[in-house]
Amino acid sequence: MKKALTGAKLFTGENFLENKALLIEDKNIAGIVGEAHIPKDFKIQKLNGGMLSPGFIDLQVNGGGGKLFNNSPDKESLNIIIEAHQHFGSTSIMPTVISDSLNILQKCTDTISNEINNNDSLLGIHIEGPFFNVKYRGVHQKQYINTINASYLSLFEKLDSFPVMLTLAPECISIKQLKHLKSLGFKILAGHTDASYDQLEEAIKYGLDGFTHLFNAMGQISAREPSVVGSAFDFDETSASIIVDLHHVHPSLINLSFKQKPKGKLFFVSDSMATINHGEPTFELYDEVVSESNGRIINSEGKLAGSSITQIDAIKNAYQKCNIPLESAIAMATLYPAQYLGVSHYIGQLKQGHRADLAHFDSNFKVHNVWVSGKQIKEESS
Repeated sequence: MKKALTGAKLFTGENFLENKALLIEDKNIAGIVGEAHIPKDFKIQKLNGGMLSPGFIDLQVNGGGGKLFNNSPDKESLNIIIEAHQHFGSTSIMPTVISDSLNILQKCTDTISNEINNNDSLLGIHIEGPFFNVKYRGVHQKQYINTINASYLSLFEKLDSFPVMLTLAPECISIKQLKHLKSLGFKILAGHTDASYDQLEEAIKYGLDGFTHLFNAMGQISAREPSVVGSAFDFDETSASIIVDLHHVHPSLINLSFKQKPKGKLFFVSDSMATINHGEPTFELYDEVVSESNGRIINSEGKLAGSSITQIDAIKNAYQKCNIPLESAIAMATLYPAQYLGVSHYIGQLKQGHRADLAHFDSNFKVHNVWVSGKQIKEESS
C-alpha cells in the first residue's frame, strides 16, 4: 500500500513544513516530498487543512475507556485502554500500574509480556510504586507502600523483552539496589519522594535519569534545600515528565519548567484515568468510587487522583495557557518522550523509515484522523 497524505501542514517532530506530502508505504514513512513531486504509484489522500504530526506518545497511562489497568489487568481491558487513547491521537502508550499487591503487579506485567508483540501501540510498562516515601504517597494506598525484596527482584529480572519505567523514591532504596535495577535496563525516575539534593545527586550517578510528574508528590524548593523540584531543574542530564491539565501544576510553573529544563528534557504525560473516551465520569480506585468534576478527579481525601486529559489536551493547554511555542508543545508529546524511552529511532518523528504513526488535528486541537503503523484507525471529516 502506497499513499501520499497532502493538504495539511506537517510537523516533523522539530519544525513545520508547508506544501509537502507525507509518503507512506506499508507500515512506514517512505519520505517527504513537495506536493508537485508525488510519485505516480502513490495514491493521494487529501486532508482538509490542519496539522499532521507524529502520533502522540504517553508514558503514563493508568486507564481509559472505563477501564483502569490495576482493576482489570487483562488483555481485553488493555486493548480498550489503548483504543481509548488512539481516538485522541496517542498512538504509543506505557500502561501504568500504581502501587498495589504483588499479585496485581505480576498480572499487569504478565499481560504486557503476552501482548507486547501483538499491538504496535504498546510500548512497555510504567511501574509507579510501591517503593515510595509515605509522606508523598498521594492517592497510592498506604497499605501497598513497600520496600524492595527478593520477590520484587525476581519479578523484575524477568522483564527483559520490553521497555520498563520504574518510578520510586530514591531515599527508600539502596545504591546497590538502584545499580541492580539499572543493570536490568530500566528507566528509573524519582517520584513520590522527599529525597534531598545530595541523595538525588548520588542516585543520578548510579542510574536515576528522570522525575515523574514534576511538582506533584515530591519535596518542593525552599531557601536552604532545593529538594526534588529544585534538583530536577538543576540536573540538566535528567528528564522530567509533567501533567498539563492545569489542575496539577499552575500554568506559570509549567512555563518555568519549560524554560529551566534543557531542550528535549521535559515531556508531557497524561496520568490519565478510566474516564478517557468514556461517558461515565466515575470509576473505582482502591475499592472507592471517585469521580471527575470540571476536569478534576479527586478521592475522598481530597487528593488529585490522576487526570482526565490526553496528550492533545496537554498540547493545547501548553500552547494556549502556558505560553509554550506550538512546535515545542507538540515535540513534548512526540519526539521528547520517544527520546527519553529510547525509541526515537522508529517513532516520534516524521522521518523516512520511521513507523507511520500519525495524528491529524485542526487549529482547535480536535483530532480528526489517526494512523498506526500506516493503517488509518480513525477517520473524520474536518
